[in-house]
Order: sequence, then structure tokens, then C-alpha cells
Amino acid sequence: MKAVLLAAGEGRRLRPNFNRPKPLVPLLGIPLITRNILTLRKHGIKEIVVIIGCYGQEIKAHLGTGEKLGVKIRYIHNPDWRLGNGMSAYAFRKDYRPGEKFILMMADHIFQPNILQSFIAAAKKVKENEILLAADRQLETVHDLDECTKIKAEQEYARQLGKNLPHFNAVDCGLFVGTSALLNSLSNAIALKQYALTDAVNMLAKSRQVRLHFVKGCWVDVDDQASYKHCEKLLLQSLVPPKDGFISRVLNRKLSLRITKLLAPTGIKPNQITLCSFLLTLAAAAFFAGGYPLCGGLLAQLSSIVDGVDGEIARAKFLSSNYGGLLDGILDRYGDFLLIMGMTYGWYSVTTGGVALLVGAAALIGAPMSMLFKEKFHALMGKPYIPETHDGLCRYLPANRDGRLFIIMLGGILNLVPAALVLLAVITHLQTAFRLCYARHLM
Repeated sequence: MKAVLLAAGEGRRLRPNFNRPKPLVPLLGIPLITRNILTLRKHGIKEIVVIIGCYGQEIKAHLGTGEKLGVKIRYIHNPDWRLGNGMSAYAFRKDYRPGEKFILMMADHIFQPNILQSFIAAAKKVKENEILLAADRQLETVHDLDECTKIKAEQEYARQLGKNLPHFNAVDCGLFVGTSALLNSLSNAIALKQYALTDAVNMLAKSRQVRLHFVKGCWVDVDDQASYKHCEKLLLQSLVPPKDGFISRVLNRKLSLRITKLLAPTGIKPNQITLCSFLLTLAAAAFFAGGYPLCGGLLAQLSSIVDGVDGEIARAKFLSSNYGGLLDGILDRYGDFLLIMGMTYGWYSVTTGGVALLVGAAALIGAPMSMLFKEKFHALMGKPYIPETHDGLCRYLPANRDGRLFIIMLGGILNLVPAALVLLAVITHLQTAFRLCYARHLM
């Protein structure tokens, strides 16, 4: 299946804020149209047709053949782009092969990845004499509802579309699965001098040929500065993985997402951020060992915050890699070991007692158990272990990495390093014991 992106319009409402064609406006470091292309590629669509018009040369110069993005891009120029987006959609007839289905979307509509994934899966069931339209019926969450194209829906079909419908129960997301039925309807609408895509869709709706796919997730039509800011906010929120621990959710992400927003427009790579986080951990360990627990604790927590940025940048800019995940995991383990060793040495150098070594050893053994268990569980069960879902009351134990580093920070700030090491030793082994008992009932 190929995708058709409409990028022919002028986009005058957003251009003054960025001084560039709207499809090329960067969102977290990636132009809108590029972000859609990369999202499509992620879900297996690598053949892209871009309908250009007003800023065709600029868009072609930026995207090229698509080779750098891992896709194949062809361009169709629509000289009549001023008439309406129906003319741009109809321009695709020059590339259309009889019987094929295609994804039709606007270059400036941004969707959460799960929306496109489910929509592409639903495309397989679309019949040749109908089209599929993504619709949102969660009207209370729709941004700028007044500017949206409204839909009067009856069960899974659209009966009427329009911006000024007095009665509606869903809105058009600007995402279609097109067939020959859509191109034929566009031809009929244009013959009547009706040049909007909505005009052609309404013709099909009258005969129950517009099937609706109700989305579950967030999407935004990036049309002006307000919608741009709203989309940026939603996109940042979508970078938070469900496996986050409590400290990450309530504290770390509030800061790491701000850092990600600042770094996304730069050329910094996720692996560079991973290395930066490790160096902060190394410095924290050195301060603990040298008898400066306050600096050690603060740096440990800062490393925990920065540790979330590498994954956020990777997901925001489609830079995730297996090696990046491996590097992050290995350096995290080294960092944990060095921190506990630094704390233990700092305690031992003051007391010269064997208790410090025993407690430090217990904390050192327990530190990698959380990650080790989750990785072994995933490998054996074929699904991730989500602490928030599987840990029950134990999810409140700060035994995951974000919680452990928070305890280390408190131990440093309050100058209670021995107490922090004892707590780390107890909660890590307690969590491991609970998880083993839980897993036994599943296997």
C-alpha cells in the first residue's frame, strides 16, 4: 500500500511564525511532512506520493527522492491547488493503479503512532466501492473544535460532513483509505465545480460508502500557532513509556521533557546523551567516595533525569536503535555499581567497619535485579513486565532505577548514606522475592 500526502496549499496562518512552507515547519526537530513520512515508514509504508503546489520546489528540495528517509517518494504537481484540496487529491489519479487502496492524509495533520497503526490495519477490510475515514468522537478532547470538519455519524458510517453542521457526533481527522470510489466521486464533484475533498466525500456518504474508523489517541491539525503548541505538548507527553516508575512519572519526566524540548531542534544524538548521563553518575560516585555526599546525591538525581532524555529524543526523532538500547542498559548497570561502590567507600573510610562492606555488597547485588527480572520475563513470556500493572502493592517500593537514584539523592542531601544503602539493600531484594512469587503463578 502507498500513501498520498497533500502538501499543495499555502498554509498562510502558520507561515508568518516560521517563515517557511507549512509542511516544512519543524516540530521537535523534524518537519511536519517528514514526521508523517517517518511514521508511515515505521508501519511498513515506504511508497509515498506527495501532491505539491504552492511550495513544490522547496518541498522537493528538502525531501528529495526519500532515500535518506528510507522510503521512495514521487511528486505530482497540482497547478490548480488554489481551488481546493479536492483538486490535490484528484491529482493522484495520474499515479493510481486500478484496484489499489491508498492512504490519503494531510501533510500537516500529526497523529500518535498507534492511530496510524490501527488505521492501516483496518484498511485491509475496506471494499472497492467505499472509503474509510478516521473520525474522532471524543469531542471534549478535540483541539479547536470550531475549525474541524464535523460528521453526522450513524453507527460506523458517515451520513454528512461539514464545518457548520448543527448536529454532529464526531469530527473528521483528515485521514482516509482511498479507493477508485473516492477518485470517481472527486471527478463528479469537480464537474459540478465543487473543489473541496469534503464535497466528494459527502457524495459517497449519501449512499453509505464512507465507513468510519474511530480513533483512540491524540491527533492535531497543525494550522496555526496555537495548534502547533498544542501538538508539541501532546507529542512530548506521548514520549513517556508505560513502564516508567513512580519517581519518573511524578518528578523526572517533568524536567526531562523540558530538556528534550530544548535539545530536539539540535543535532545531538541519543547515544551522546546516554554517555552524558553516565559521566554524571561517575562524577556522583567520585563525590560520594571523596566525602561530599551532598554533591554526589544531587548529581545522581541529575543523571537519573538526563537518563530519560536519551529515550525521549530517540522516540521523538525516530532514532531508536537496538544498539542504543543496549548501550543505555550497560552504562546504567555500570553507573549503578559505581555509585554504590562510591557510597560504600565513603562510609567505610569514616568507620573502617565490616558492616559498611556487607551492606554495600547487599545493595550492589540487589541493584541489577529489577532490570534483570524484567528482561528475563520479557524473553520467557513474550511480553514486557510493566511494574505499574504487575507489581501490585510492590509498585510503591522505590526499587526500580528511578526510585533507587532518588533514595541515593536523599541519602546524599541528608548525609544519611548508611541508611540509604540499607534501604537499597532491603527494597531491591524484597521486590525480587515478590516478583519471583508472582511469576511462579504465571509459568
